[in-house]
Amino acid sequence: MRLTLKLALALLPGILLVLAASSYLEMRRDVASFDVDSRQDDLLIGKVVTAAMDRIWNSSGHDQAVAYVGEVSARRHTSLQFRWLEAGALSGLPPGSLGALAKGEEVVREQRDASPAMLFVCAPVLRSGLLAGVLEISEPLTNKRRYAERIGLSTVVTTISLAAVCLLMTTVLGVWLVGRPIKTLINKARRVGAGDFSGRLQIPHAAEIGELATEMNLMSERLADAGKQLAAATTARIAAIEQLRHADRLSTVGKLASGIAHELGTPLNVVSGRAQLIAESVQAGGAERIGEAAVLDVTDNVRIIVEQTRRMSAIIRQLLDFARQRGVQKASYDLRQLVAQTVSMLQPLAEKRHVVLAIEATTAPAFAQVDASQVQQVLTNIVVNAIQSMPKGGTVTIALRPSSAQPPPGAEIAEGAQLEIAVTDQGDGIAAEVLPHVFEPFFTTKAVGEATGLGLSVAYGIVQEHGGFITVESELGRGSRFAIHLPRGES
Repeated sequence: MRLTLKLALALLPGILLVLAASSYLEMRRDVASFDVDSRQDDLLIGKVVTAAMDRIWNSSGHDQAVAYVGEVSARRHTSLQFRWLEAGALSGLPPGSLGALAKGEEVVREQRDASPAMLFVCAPVLRSGLLAGVLEISEPLTNKRRYAERIGLSTVVTTISLAAVCLLMTTVLGVWLVGRPIKTLINKARRVGAGDFSGRLQIPHAAEIGELATEMNLMSERLADAGKQLAAATTARIAAIEQLRHADRLSTVGKLASGIAHELGTPLNVVSGRAQLIAESVQAGGAERIGEAAVLDVTDNVRIIVEQTRRMSAIIRQLLDFARQRGVQKASYDLRQLVAQTVSMLQPLAEKRHVVLAIEATTAPAFAQVDASQVQQVLTNIVVNAIQSMPKGGTVTIALRPSSAQPPPGAEIAEGAQLEIAVTDQGDGIAAEVLPHVFEPFFTTKAVGEATGLGLSVAYGIVQEHGGFITVESELGRGSRFAIHLPRGES
């Protein structure tokens, strides 16, 4: 509606200009025609009256002819005035008029300096070829002005009426042909913007707007198809990411397997030896003749077997929990507990490689809104890499503390509202030219078959999904420091 009104108002000055120009020209023509008609009428009247005077003059004489002019002037019903001028009283006429009158020609003149302005028509009366006198017919020019005013008023009213009709027709047609289709297009665009691609536009007989509606229908169909493809691609991408993360978990489990096997070997030897002692004690004394000392030995051996069995079960359960694939489940979690669990799980691998895992954790609660399993996978990957970077052994320090590090561009985490889990090793370090690529998928500096190159890439993606970021500092021969920055959460 607003567009239609603006269009109509934009056309209105042009319409008014054209109508005004046309009306002005027509008014001038009418006034000029009125002027010509008035003069012709006066000339015709002059000829009629002079002809009558000539007949009366011939039949009754000069005085009767002059008296006739007085009678005509007295009983007139128009604004015309008649006056007889004798041939000797014509000196007041404009120069050149006498010559025309003497030839029998009428003379028309206007006197605008008088009030009111007058129009004079002089009709000559010839007697025996000589000018005997002049019949002067006068008419005020106010008639012409009044006629012009009436024509002007009529023209103005007509112009305004035509302009109003044009404005109304333009508005009605604009609303019908432009306003309604445009509003339909706007509603469709809003639905498309909100993600609703259903419903086809039907705008018949709308020319270019109809073509636009057709294109919007095609666009909506293409967007709907693209949305379906994007949803399918997103689903597939999420599934692929989860598969990669699970594959990385299994890869880490493989790295832990040797340490776990070594850890389980000792409890199994203890269980086997204690079970053998119980069997020998029973066989030597017999079930009926076991003494009090033997009973104590059996009880002690059974207790040890139960303890070692529980220890093995806990190790296996921890490993299975880490390897199990499950969906994202964020919750408020104390990162101190997560660090302790991770170190406990990696302790056998570290001991086998003569590496000490040291924890430096804050004494205050360190809660974050995280998926504990995923963050544990991140920490495990980084700690395992730290252990493997020290073939001759050493110490890996896991520090948990508040952090005020500057977030990188695009990070969702706020400065000063972070918790940092820093893993520092005493390994070989990373070359400066390699450092920018450590988080790239499938990038690794280890020998073929020793690593997939996914660990740090998966870790980076997980931390980024949690609204955090990872920083790394390293120097060849002096070790590395990986810091996981996570947003604080409520306890």
